[in-house]
Amino acid sequence: MPFGRRIGTLLLALALVGVPAVVLRVLCVGHSCDEPVTAAAEVPFCSLPEQTRTRIAAGFREGRSPDLLAMTGDVHVAGGTAFSPRDLDPPWPSRVPDDRGRIPIVFSGTGVAAGAEVPAGTELQDIAPTAAEIIGLKRPHPKVRAGRAVEDVAGGQTPRLVLEVVLKGVGSRDLEADAQAWPELRSLVDAGAATMDGEVGFLPLDPAAAMMTLGTGGSPRQHGVTGSLIRDDDGKLVRAWGNEAPVPESIIAALGDDLDEKLHEEPVIGLSGTDVADRGAIGGDWYIDVDKDEVAIAKRDPIGAAVTMLETEGFGDDDVPDLMVVALEGSLRDMDAGLGRVLGAARQVAGDSLTVVVTATGSLAPDEDEDSLDASQIVQQVESSVGASQPVVEAAAPGGLYLDQRTLAKLSIPEDDVLAALKAVKADDGTRLFGDAFPAIAVSFARYC
Repeated sequence: MPFGRRIGTLLLALALVGVPAVVLRVLCVGHSCDEPVTAAAEVPFCSLPEQTRTRIAAGFREGRSPDLLAMTGDVHVAGGTAFSPRDLDPPWPSRVPDDRGRIPIVFSGTGVAAGAEVPAGTELQDIAPTAAEIIGLKRPHPKVRAGRAVEDVAGGQTPRLVLEVVLKGVGSRDLEADAQAWPELRSLVDAGAATMDGEVGFLPLDPAAAMMTLGTGGSPRQHGVTGSLIRDDDGKLVRAWGNEAPVPESIIAALGDDLDEKLHEEPVIGLSGTDVADRGAIGGDWYIDVDKDEVAIAKRDPIGAAVTMLETEGFGDDDVPDLMVVALEGSLRDMDAGLGRVLGAARQVAGDSLTVVVTATGSLAPDEDEDSLDASQIVQQVESSVGASQPVVEAAAPGGLYLDQRTLAKLSIPEDDVLAALKAVKADDGTRLFGDAFPAIAVSFARYC
């Protein structure tokens, strides 16, 4: 069938199942483009800046991401159903450009070429392929991952241990605002290849998605862990890396998976984290029933757990490269002190044969003069506006809403009615909260913008 006829058939099928009119407007179906060109500025999603669209598309996977997505305006909206008050509440993406996704990326130690540089704009997904190049690992199926090794960083001897430390909930803007709080990190920056202008590379800035991107070298669009909540293959909403999460969790393998598989389970691979979703940084369920990684989820003391693991589990004992990931939360000073402790333990077991990688997941804190709204308030307003006899929102996630499709079908409530209610949500001052809101399918057709 010719390409044009295939597209026409696809669009007709989509129209029959109720694609929102705005998507048809994007694709110029029928007479939808007969309106003046100026109307295109009102098209949801496509009216966003190109870089913002690209990052939302990179953070989106159909079937796993929320059903309705929204961009805030001037108000900082944070969190979602999966986050308690003690958690790191990721911000919802905003139409107002910001640098929350700007992060440090540091490579230091054995295997890092002298004089190497990390260019500005290097992304989180580029860390895994760079680490693989440092340890000389040729990963299978490289085309399934968007990340690419940073040129000329790898050089010299292969390290016995790669230590990756992740500062969760912060970005370069936070480091620059308190420049005296991170002497340990600064010493690594000065001694290695580093940039303060790296990028998470996708939106929203959910640490669960960031940890999986670090682990795989692919974007959330590729690995499928788009946030702390995802839908499984049956459409059930589950917590990423929780007991009910799909197996394998990621749609592509992590560096730790491939390292174990290629070297026949000889490497020691470990994680000390603060949340179960940190497991994405090492993987562990891609090659079924063979992986035996060391994992500690220790929210109160991930540093102590990491030090104990390094001292007792055989890291750095032989020439087979090992991988250890440590995820930290807290103040900059506390995380930097923790970095120092972990570095000391790693040097004790690996000596000079140690590569250190430090990065972060993006800044979550609102600006001092920024109004803030909790995601639960959005859900309340949407439910009140729809006025259904049962809740129609299954969960809120940073950047959107998961809808209870059974309730919508049972009560014959069109998804567009919930979208209209989402668009109508008001900030505390009575103004419209969202600068843009759109169905997930609008992102699926982003290439037509």
